[in-house]
Amino acid sequence: MTGRPWQRRLLRWLRIAYLAVLAAAVPVLVVARREEVADLLGDLAGARHVLMAASFAIGFVLIPLSAYFWLVSLRMLGRRPLFFDLTVTAARSLPARYVPLMVTFAISRVALMQRRGIPGPPLALTAALEMAVSLAVSVAYGLLLLGWAGGLPGGLAIPIVAAVGVIVAASPSVAGRTVAVVARRRGLDSLAPVSGFTWPGYLHMIMASACYWTLAAAVFCLYMRSFEAADGFGTARLAGAFVLTWGGLRFLSVIAPHGIGVVEVTLPSLLGAADPLALGILIFGFRVVLLLRDLLGAAVSEFLAARRMPVEGRPVKRSEGTEP
Repeated sequence: MTGRPWQRRLLRWLRIAYLAVLAAAVPVLVVARREEVADLLGDLAGARHVLMAASFAIGFVLIPLSAYFWLVSLRMLGRRPLFFDLTVTAARSLPARYVPLMVTFAISRVALMQRRGIPGPPLALTAALEMAVSLAVSVAYGLLLLGWAGGLPGGLAIPIVAAVGVIVAASPSVAGRTVAVVARRRGLDSLAPVSGFTWPGYLHMIMASACYWTLAAAVFCLYMRSFEAADGFGTARLAGAFVLTWGGLRFLSVIAPHGIGVVEVTLPSLLGAADPLALGILIFGFRVVLLLRDLLGAAVSEFLAARRMPVEGRPVKRSEGTEP
């Protein structure tokens, strides 16, 4: 976390207060709408369990896709890590996503990969690039899907302009040069790897992130299609609302850990749900499915990691080029 000590303390207390209010508000809403909630819970028995099982199983593919983004970034920055190590590291770090901070997942991956012999600066820059590129791609992708589905005024015109804007803002020409200027002025040697952030590598990372969010949206849609409550929503609109809120607003929700509560309220609003509370509860159930996946993935990865010896301090061979 960055900022002054009093700002960090204030942010921590705001998170605690937010979670306390959320924990108190949810039972009140459930009791107030107990008939609708009872009907929703009754639908669980008639859910399409094959689709839910498929959502759970395909969700594991998101782990190596997340690792692939790190592979692309680190190769662009002149490092050649093993894809297996990156995948195991991503899985081992999954429980860190549930710690009420925004960067614990990335910090855990950086620390674990340092034990595999990768220096800290390119890892830290990769973590920052993943957050920036993922935010840009999810916002652009979500807007385009919603515009295509007719969920935004003006059709595709405004989403296309916004998509191009956020992608350019995170590009080497804008974000990369800004970070480089700050690094030179402040003498931050740790940001020196930013010089390897180039347009070919950036476009490769955009494709990797787009693949990730495409599959993530498919996993979410499979889960939602398990329930009749989601039958009235088109797939493009459902996917667009998910990508925009889960990928975009979640990163902007500093106070809400992992975007909890924010997504459950915003996504039904984007979909124009007749019963936002019922749909919000279904969306929260998706978090439970992901939690089960994360626990199982972390357990398997810890077993695999225990069979490999750490290589901390081992010299890492630099790649001959700067592009993947």
